[in-house]
Amino acid sequence: MEKLTQFLALEGNIRVLAAQTFLSQIGLGMFFVIWQPYILSTGVSLSQLGLVQTIINITTGLGLFFWGYISDRYGRKPVIIATLLCRIIAIGFLIVSDSFWAFIGFGAFMGLTAMFYIGNPARNALITESVEVSQRGTALSTLITISQGMSTLVATLGGYIALRMGYAPIFYLLVIGDTLGTLICYRYLTETLQGTKKVGTTSIIEKLRHSFAPEPQLLRLYIALLLMGFSYAVAYSLLFGALSETFGFTTVQLGVLSTAFNLLWAVDSIPLGKLVDRIGRKKGLLMSLIMAMVTPIGYIFSNRFEWFVFFYAISALDIGFWIPSYTSYITETVAQEKRSTVFGKLDAYSKISGIPAAWIAGIIYEKYGFYAPMYIQIVTVAIVFLIILGLKDPEKP
Repeated sequence: MEKLTQFLALEGNIRVLAAQTFLSQIGLGMFFVIWQPYILSTGVSLSQLGLVQTIINITTGLGLFFWGYISDRYGRKPVIIATLLCRIIAIGFLIVSDSFWAFIGFGAFMGLTAMFYIGNPARNALITESVEVSQRGTALSTLITISQGMSTLVATLGGYIALRMGYAPIFYLLVIGDTLGTLICYRYLTETLQGTKKVGTTSIIEKLRHSFAPEPQLLRLYIALLLMGFSYAVAYSLLFGALSETFGFTTVQLGVLSTAFNLLWAVDSIPLGKLVDRIGRKKGLLMSLIMAMVTPIGYIFSNRFEWFVFFYAISALDIGFWIPSYTSYITETVAQEKRSTVFGKLDAYSKISGIPAAWIAGIIYEKYGFYAPMYIQIVTVAIVFLIILGLKDPEKP
């Protein structure tokens, strides 16, 4: 058992986050499937749903800048707890009302969770700082496997519950799971930020430059994330809503799509994390982009539910390569005292470029049909691949 724990890097903070992830993902794994169909079921149009997603993108971008700075100044643990509380508040808006303004409130606070918690800069920093360099990809992938494994079990169940019992039980499950996860993090999580950031006499202009300007050595990555933030939001931010509107997919069918994705991600996460630790971060990023081309190309030639399930699952290889490669790359090229800030800035640039994309996606879906956004994704990923080719791999210690 001890050897297995070491093999999975499942020790210390990683073990605590594993418990929190397990509890939170019970409700969140269902929620991912049903939140867009739920909002559409209240009479909201696809373009209005795009506006809600736009609010999420705006507050995510602002939150990433803010949380990254706070994390580097006051610690990783307080930010992780705060973002979990934001998600509880967001779901609270859905519980108390089904008005459009409640959906706007939901979007505002869900954005402050920092990319639905997957891209939280404080969490990423704490994970990579809690293990040795050779285990960073493995630690990230182990947590992803737990997250997606649980989602695999509950995604289709969530679609069934929504169809038979309504959406409210899923909202309550998410609140309960996140509340328990918050308490576990508060009690057992250990801070990894060494010391506190000293308050100097740096000018306001210099502070703003540090908080918003890209680092020169990461400029290619900033450009890549700007482009990807837009294209991914156009192609996928309204995907479940578009599938239900265009092809009439039920919440159960959407649950099957999510289950297939989660299952493959759960299975491939640890092997891909270890592969990234072996082949290097740059090659891992390039492999991610190759996989990112397969899904939209497949969608263009799909008109049956089974093919959508297959190609939606394939997209798990994209993210399975990207997360350990990207997170480890930043950790190994940025000093600890500004690491969380850089995580936040990079992800914020991605989300900011996606701010108009969700609204644009709604218009494109309604005017040109389901397949049009996929062409945008294909062209953009090809451009990003060429950009990442010029990226330098971090030196191994």
